[in-house]
Amino acid sequence: MKSLLPSAFCFLPFAFFACHQAPKRAAPAAPVQHSEMRTIDNTDPRPVVLEPPPVLRDEATPPKPVGQPWETPAPVHLTPEDEKVRAELPFAPAMALDPTDGSKLSILAHTPTTEYKGHIYYFSSEKNKQTFMANPDQYAKGLFKGL
Repeated sequence: MKSLLPSAFCFLPFAFFACHQAPKRAAPAAPVQHSEMRTIDNTDPRPVVLEPPPVLRDEATPPKPVGQPWETPAPVHLTPEDEKVRAELPFAPAMALDPTDGSKLSILAHTPTTEYKGHIYYFSSEKNKQTFMANPDQYAKGLFKGL
């Protein structure tokens, strides 16, 4: 016991000073926020109205127009005469370009045609055929060949 007594006296001053020092002040703590518990009894039964998200109108491409002629082509109804004319053609599909105005047309039995210098020319109207026949060399050069 004698051997413990001197070590106890050495330890007592350290313990005394350690326990009786003034407490260090900590940084002020953030105020504690209390949340209110919501139950079915204290909640408003109406739905919450949310604001719609913002729309970037100037960055989007404009919508495609609806009902344009190239989006909904009119179906071509073929008669037996049309089928016969198309069967005799050396090419398919039965499409042609009018040499006077460059319009694309479907070859049918009543499509105006003419033969000039060994080539058959198809027209979208009788007026275009008459225009071609008035000066065939001007239109036979292939003015619309690049289309």
